[in-house]
Amino acid sequence: MQLKIYSLASINIDEVYHVPHIVKPGETLSSTQRQENAGGKGANASVAAARAGAKLHIVGKIGHDGLWVRDLLSSSGANTDLISVLDDTATGRAIIQVDAHGENSIVLFPGANYKVSKDDACRAFSQCSAGDWLLLTNETTGVADAIAQARACGMQILWNPAPMIADMVSSKQPVDMVDILVLNETELIALARQYDGIGMTEGADEKYTSIARQVLDRLGIRAIIVTLGSDGSVGLVRRTRVNSHEVLVSSDSGSSSQSVASSAKSDDDIVVIRMGCAPVKKELIKDTTAAGDTWVGYFTAELVRLQNASPESVGSLASVTPTMVEHAMTFATFASGIAVTRLGAFPSIPERHEVEAFFNSKKL
Repeated sequence: MQLKIYSLASINIDEVYHVPHIVKPGETLSSTQRQENAGGKGANASVAAARAGAKLHIVGKIGHDGLWVRDLLSSSGANTDLISVLDDTATGRAIIQVDAHGENSIVLFPGANYKVSKDDACRAFSQCSAGDWLLLTNETTGVADAIAQARACGMQILWNPAPMIADMVSSKQPVDMVDILVLNETELIALARQYDGIGMTEGADEKYTSIARQVLDRLGIRAIIVTLGSDGSVGLVRRTRVNSHEVLVSSDSGSSSQSVASSAKSDDDIVVIRMGCAPVKKELIKDTTAAGDTWVGYFTAELVRLQNASPESVGSLASVTPTMVEHAMTFATFASGIAVTRLGAFPSIPERHEVEAFFNSKKL
């Protein structure tokens, strides 16, 4: 059985303004260039996963003004049958400033993205098979319901909880029901501060690794990946194949194995993977808007490809091993390295053959 990805995706129209610097409070600034592109964190990651070769279905909502975005998603290789078109709501929008160094600042209008419901998740996941992946961010409604429904269906779940919710823990968001969390350093700290007893020592060389390890132990999930911008990324993965979120991928298994998350607490049971950035010259960097989403999409797609092909996914269990995660992190790093050298969201996301060429040559 070939695993699929279902992406609960925010779908936006991006209005991109190129500016000398990010506008300051009270300042009026003229842009040097304006572009209108397809975007949205979920849509960007979906395009990346599809271009990486994954079999991907997008679940989302748009207005009639976003039909051209749906067409672009389809032409990128994604299945768009689960995208609904609303008559009374506009497609989500993002107002993006990009400065001379490629850094960005974004204001979101959620639009149709905030019309996603529990019923949409139930309808979408009725088509899934156990072991398929759910990929999602925090730019739509219905996230908690989708995670609960996916877990009930035996899906594997990767959550990039961006933008971070300040009361994610107190509002009982199902963080502990996912398999893999992917966060940047700001989101990691914001999540960790919502738990009592997590050490937040400032200035320590291993600060993010230490915080991520404490969060991983608290949640009992398979892995946490922290993207660190120009400092690369760090991944923490449970060494044990079977854990509290083991996934049955066929119906011929006699019974599910017992959770061993309680025994996977020591440092020896967690593998730390440190990853630098791809070798991209600073002068080539044009726009970082879709870099993180490209990373997430390629990481997920590569992990799925490895699960489909790996003898480590034996019997009825889909494995997430440190070796798989390290390779997927590396491939995703090279994909996002290409994305930052191009303008726009969808237009910046590379095809798989481009990433393979960069991965093999280490040259752009």
